[in-house]
Amino acid sequence: MKINLHTHSNYSLDADYEVNDLLLDLKEHGFNIVSITDHDTCKAYHDIKDDLGLRIITGMEGDAICNNHTYDFLCYDFSLEPVLEFADRQYQTVEIRQKKIFDYLYHLCSEKNISIDDSIPYDPKREYAHGAIFRMLSQEFLDQHHIESVGDLYRISTIDSSFPLYIDMHFVWPDIAELVQIIHENGGKVFLAHPYRYNKDVQEVLDDVKDYVDGIEISNNPKSQEEVEFLYRYAKENNLLVSCGSDYHGNDHYDIECNYLTEEMLTDILSWIKGYSK
Repeated sequence: MKINLHTHSNYSLDADYEVNDLLLDLKEHGFNIVSITDHDTCKAYHDIKDDLGLRIITGMEGDAICNNHTYDFLCYDFSLEPVLEFADRQYQTVEIRQKKIFDYLYHLCSEKNISIDDSIPYDPKREYAHGAIFRMLSQEFLDQHHIESVGDLYRISTIDSSFPLYIDMHFVWPDIAELVQIIHENGGKVFLAHPYRYNKDVQEVLDDVKDYVDGIEISNNPKSQEEVEFLYRYAKENNLLVSCGSDYHGNDHYDIECNYLTEEMLTDILSWIKGYSK
């Protein structure tokens, strides 16, 4: 049994696979149970022409605020239409929400006389807002605030109220309680995505969200088997479910395989999927 519950189609800004081509690729790589988890939308499911014999679980990777931090949450196995309606209302289109974020940050730069190079215009259909601002900021400003990557800017700096470009992301993302409520009301479950990717101590991340989620993603292009084993132990100790996915984007972004999973881990993943049992 091969499971991949974290993949992206071209409904995600940073992915390039048409929905049915993505499913075909997953099928050709031997996966049996899959989920398309596009960022803040589940519109991909309306495009599916043939399930190719795959067990396809409804999914979405939704951004939400938990304890003043933005995290990515994998939502699974929900009734599609009510969640799609919620996502359209809350997140709107990727272009609209990224333009909102960009305009806010751009205005702060202007207001605080922070020098930026905007000679290359921002296109919200092709680039994330934080990525655009990161490339526009001067190296002097980035060095001064110890910002080495877009991830540092997004995950650490702009959520710090003392940072000059602080932004309260509630104006685009829901609170975690709201996201969990809509998913639970529609029969689904919520998992923290890729715990090691938030530019801070993983224990802090897990402790931050554990009381709000049903489970955590234990394998997402991990750097080592030890990472997966640590997350699995944490889940078991805190009565959390576990999930796995490769975060595949149909390009060189991440590998398609889910690594370092044991038979015990796979059995635990199957335990919460409707129609399967331990």
